[in-house]
Amino acid sequence: MADPPRVVALLLNWRKADLTLQCLQDLLAQRLPGLAVVVMDNGSGDDSAARLAAAAAAGSARGVEALLFATNLGFAAAMNRGIERARALQAEFVLVLNNDLRLPPGALQPLVQTLANDARVAAVAPTVLFPDGRVWAEGGRLGFFPNTLRLCRHGRPPTPTTHGPEARAFVPGACVLFRRSDLDAAGGFDERYFMYWEDVDLCRRLAGRGRAVIWLPWVRVTHAAGSSSGGSRSPLRKYLMAKNSVRFLRAHGTALQWAALLLLDLPSLPLLLLRSPRQGWAKACGLAAGLLGRSSSAADVERWRRAR
Repeated sequence: MADPPRVVALLLNWRKADLTLQCLQDLLAQRLPGLAVVVMDNGSGDDSAARLAAAAAAGSARGVEALLFATNLGFAAAMNRGIERARALQAEFVLVLNNDLRLPPGALQPLVQTLANDARVAAVAPTVLFPDGRVWAEGGRLGFFPNTLRLCRHGRPPTPTTHGPEARAFVPGACVLFRRSDLDAAGGFDERYFMYWEDVDLCRRLAGRGRAVIWLPWVRVTHAAGSSSGGSRSPLRKYLMAKNSVRFLRAHGTALQWAALLLLDLPSLPLLLLRSPRQGWAKACGLAAGLLGRSSSAADVERWRRAR
């Protein structure tokens, strides 16, 4: 009988050590054969690094280790460092997940089985729920929408678990199991996004290689969305989402997606500025920076976190 596929979970922390350690316990409770966990700290500057290093030492016999970065590399770059470590560990599959995720027992096994049984699939994701049971995302679509994307069934009751799996334009990086060979072939995450849209870009590049991205309705996890950016309406999130949406359009955008920017996002700015000047200004600055081709960075995070 063949050995089970080796899975390396990449768990990234930034100033939320309590959430990260809670998620680590959920991962270890999966009892998934061949699972290793790389816990990473993105230059938090608090006691996170020490706490995560201690947790990794305590869990080393169960395949837990720590990568501690001196500065905030951003989600994309930190995950790429984790992918490098997964490659060194000869992982077959790589789990990318947010530290504010809660995983019920047995959640990972169906994701692993999907990749193990269908060589066409490069990435698979579960239904991701808000803590109140409403859907945060069942994968995502691209098209004529604000920000040119839509999280499927966002804010609605989840699709029944009896529903069949479906292909998606992208699956959010809150919880995705990737085939490592596909990550390698695609070149990993584009670090110029820093955080937000790097998952959409990666899925687009995987699709361009003829690889499938799948959502599974019968697996459900819970996500406290926006923990790192201060919430879905924070100026930081507004800025980075706007900036990186334009970066994505410059790389991959269709005429319909550019039309969404011109006919939905830009005309809505005056109303947003009136309703919430800080959010409106952040989005306007993000759109301008994206059109100028500027990459996102830790300096953006520090600047726009102070704008709350």
